[in-house]
Amino acid sequence: MIKKTLGGWLVHVMREADGALSLEESLHVIMDSMKDFFPAQSVAILLIDDDTKELRIKISRQISYTFVKKFHKDGPSPKAEQVVLEQEPMLFNNIDANSDIYKEIKLEHDFGSAVMAPIVMNQRGIGYVFCDRVEGETFDEHDLLHLQVIGYLIGNMIDKFELIKASKKLSIIDDSSGALQYKAFIPNFATELQRAVSHGYEVSLSLISIAAFRKYVEMYGIDGAHELLAEVADLIKQEIRDMDILARFGADEFILCFSGTTENEAKARLENIFKLIRSKAVGKGEGEILVAIGAIQLADEKHQKLRVQDILAQLGKALVHAKSSIGEITIEKIPEDFSGRF
Repeated sequence: MIKKTLGGWLVHVMREADGALSLEESLHVIMDSMKDFFPAQSVAILLIDDDTKELRIKISRQISYTFVKKFHKDGPSPKAEQVVLEQEPMLFNNIDANSDIYKEIKLEHDFGSAVMAPIVMNQRGIGYVFCDRVEGETFDEHDLLHLQVIGYLIGNMIDKFELIKASKKLSIIDDSSGALQYKAFIPNFATELQRAVSHGYEVSLSLISIAAFRKYVEMYGIDGAHELLAEVADLIKQEIRDMDILARFGADEFILCFSGTTENEAKARLENIFKLIRSKAVGKGEGEILVAIGAIQLADEKHQKLRVQDILAQLGKALVHAKSSIGEITIEKIPEDFSGRF
C-alpha cells in the first residue's frame, strides 16, 4: 500500500472502491482500509432514511450483528443531528459515562474517545460516521479533519451508485405507463420460468387490454392516452406483489406474471384488478374504463419449458377470446398435446 498518509490512503481507497460493483462492496473497501489508517475500537456508517427519517446502521466493524439488526431510531440524536445539519465533525474525549451526551452518542461499546463526522451527498448531510476508542491515544483535531474527508468520500460513493441505479431503472421503465418495458419483461419472465421448474410451483400469465386506449388517442391525442395507461398501471400495481412482474406489452396492453399462484388464486386476483379499474379509473371522465383480460396457467414443467414465443402465442389466443366477453375472467389451459408447433 502507498505510504501511510491521508493522501496515500485516499489514493488506495479510490483505486480499490472504483472497481466495486455495488455500494455495499465499496463501503466494505472503505471500512476495511480505515483500520490501517484510522484505528478504532469500532466504526459504523449510520444513514437517515429519506422517507421515514429513521436512523439505521448501514455497515459497521467490531459491532455485533444483533446490535446492528436491532438498532434503529426515529431520528438522529441532538448531537448527531447537529453534526449532520451543520456538516461539522465533533470530538468527544473523556466524557462522563453517566452523562446524557455519552448515552446519546454511544453505540454498542463503552468508550474513552469518540468522533462523529457527517456523510455529505450533494451538499446535504445524509448521515454520519462514528468511531470510538476505548484505550490508547484519544482522537484529536487532525482525526476530525481526516474523518470528515472519509465522510465526503462515502457520500460520493453513495451518490455514484444511486445515479447508476437510477439510470438502470430509467432504461427498463416505460416512460408512458411507469411499468417495465417489454424488453425488460422477457429476461425476468424467463428467469421466473426457470425458478418455477426448479422449485415446482405454478405460474400465471395474463394480458390486460385497455378497450378505451385507441378512442383516447383519437379524442385527446397520444399524451391523453398515455395518461390513461399510467392510471391503469398504478391501479394494477395496488393489487400485485413485489415478486409479480408487470410490463407494457403493446400500445394498449399490459402483460402480468403471477408467481406461485394456482389457477383459482390467479383468477381471483385478476377479477380484483378488473373491478378496481372499473370502479377507480377515471380517465377523462367519459365513462367506465373497461379492460379485457386473457390469461393462461403454466401449471407444470412441461408447459413451463415451452419456448417463450409459444407461451405468448397461447396467451394471445386467450386475449382474443376474452375480448369477446369483456368482464368475464377465465384462465385458459394450454392443450396437453401442445408442443410448440402451430
